Parts: sequence; structure tokens; C-alpha cells
Amino acid sequence: MTTAPRPKSVPPEATFDAPTKLWRCGGPNDARERLWIHPSGLLLLDATRKDGKLDGEIKWSLGIHEMSEHAPRLAMQEALGLPNGPNNTMIATFADGALVEVRFRPGFDFPDELRIELRDGVIDGALEWVVGPVDGALFEYAGTKLLHKIFKVPKPWPHRLTAVFAKGKLKSTTFFAKDGTPLDVSKPTLTEWGESTEASTLAGYIERGDFAADAARFFPKAPRVSKPGSKKVRAVPAGRALDEVVTGGGVPSMTLAFDFDSYGFDCKKEDLAGANDDKYVGIASDGSGEMFLLDVTTGAVVRYAHEEGSVSPAFDSLDQLAFALLRVEAAAKKLIPKAKVSALFKRLDLKVAAALLKEY
Repeated sequence: MTTAPRPKSVPPEATFDAPTKLWRCGGPNDARERLWIHPSGLLLLDATRKDGKLDGEIKWSLGIHEMSEHAPRLAMQEALGLPNGPNNTMIATFADGALVEVRFRPGFDFPDELRIELRDGVIDGALEWVVGPVDGALFEYAGTKLLHKIFKVPKPWPHRLTAVFAKGKLKSTTFFAKDGTPLDVSKPTLTEWGESTEASTLAGYIERGDFAADAARFFPKAPRVSKPGSKKVRAVPAGRALDEVVTGGGVPSMTLAFDFDSYGFDCKKEDLAGANDDKYVGIASDGSGEMFLLDVTTGAVVRYAHEEGSVSPAFDSLDQLAFALLRVEAAAKKLIPKAKVSALFKRLDLKVAAALLKEY
């Protein structure tokens, strides 16, 4: 007779097994087997069997109170023939010993975060996943290992995806926003992106309207940057045209290789270490957080290294900067071939652009 206090959630017919620190009702040879962990009384297993094989809806939630309990319970999960997924709680459906569906969730009272249909031991049918960070495989069962990278999830992450598998092979994937709206994540290939551009034509790139036109063509669905105008930027001839594009909503939010969050940054007013000078004003930042600053006395652009607090030459003009950064972003998003962009930058002698491209 056990002397362990019975948790409220454990029924009176359950008995306590001291070596495993589990409350038990039924066993592997019974039609139903239930286990609760001690002392919390949380459900570990609720399994039904037919002719000794798992059959019906099986509940499992790996819970421990001491680290010494972890390995034995993982071994129990494996011995039961249960899969591994992104959560420790699952509801697995078996038919005559064969796993046909599994749903992973943070707890029994929570919504599913991953649902998978299977046939003959492989994924076959529908899969639904609430997209989130994954450490290792998204799903493992028998000889099946599913890695999340197979879905090529775009950035920023969608809320959810559904996929269709046939005999273990991925056939289609659809992404959804949090409100359930399907997302169009197709990446159109740009056939004309300036591969034949000559150095002599870079001057006037912004004032001719080419920058705004390319930005709209390269990233038609991207949100637009909303920034106030900058008198300092407008002091430079090309700066006036750039300022009109920025304030007019013509600059897309890039997110990968660079952004315009630092546009109009007053280096003197903000006492920027190493660049505390009236002649410098922020234009853009790259993906590592380094800023591109316009020198209003020369019209050239320098790159500010925030860790060192120093500036170094980057581009001879705003035109070069605008031309280069659009194409670095497009290459980073695989809209244009990176190797050809690199060759173009080399031909145009845009050394900083070529170096930045290598980071993506």
C-alpha cells in the first residue's frame, strides 16, 4: 500500500509505482493504460489498445520533476512508438498499431502547432504548422526526418503554413497571415536590372527618376519607407531628388541588405562618436547596422563603423549608393543573379558594394 499522497487529478483506482514515480491505471496488456507523474498528477500517457496494439487517440505529454526522470521517459516514448516534434505534448492517432495522424501542442488545452497525416510510416496527406523557431528536425518518426528548411519559409515569417505530401514527398506549400489570408510569396525574376550599365550613366541616376522607377519595379509589394525630409540631404544636387523620393513614398522597405531607418540622422546633433560633424547626415544602414553617411561638402558617401566609431570612403556619390544598394538587396532576395551583380560591381569599380554583396 502506497503512502504517497494522491494528487487530485489521479483517480482512486490508480496505484503508485515508487521506482518510476508514476501513478498507473491499467497496463500495456489492457485496453486502456494511463500514467500520471508524481507529485503534480499531470497526465503523462493515456493510451488505448486493441489486440495489444495502439489504437485510437493516444495522449502523451513528457513531464518530469527531476532530471533523473527525463531519460527513462524518453525511452518510454520511444518504446511506445511515438514520434518527436516541436512540442513535448502530442495527441497521436493510431489504427491497428499504425500512426495515421499526430498533433503537437504546448499542452493538452492548447491549440495544435503542428499537425501531420501519415500512411505506411511516412508523411502522406496534409501538414499544418504554426511557423516558429525549430531546434533540429521539425518531426521525426521511424525512418522519417522532416527538416523545416524543406518549406523554404520566407521572411518575415508567415503565421502558418499548410503543405501536401504524397508518399513522403512534398507536393505543395501555402503560407498564411495571422488573419488566415493566403500570402503570395512568389519571387518574380527580374529580366532587366541594369546588367549593361556603364559607369558614365550612373551620374543622374536619382535625378532622372531611375532610382524611383527601379525601386518600384524591383519591390512592387514592399511597404514604403515613411521618413521626414532632410534639409541637409537636400543641400546636395542629387540629395534634393533623393529627398523627394523618400518623402514621397518611393523608397521600399528592404529588410535584408539595407534600410533607410537612419535617413536624415543628424550626426552633429546626436553626437555620433567619430562622426560628430555638421557635414555628415545619415542616408541608409546596411544589414550589419553600419551607416552610410552623406558628406554634404563633397557629395560623397562614407561608411560609418559603429563599433570602431570611424568613417571610411564608400561611394563617390548618392547615385552610386542608390544604384548599388537596390541591387544588393535584390540579389540578397534572389531576384537577380548574385554572380552577375558581382561582375557588374567589379566592372563599375564599386568596391564597397561588391564587398557588401558577399555578406549575402
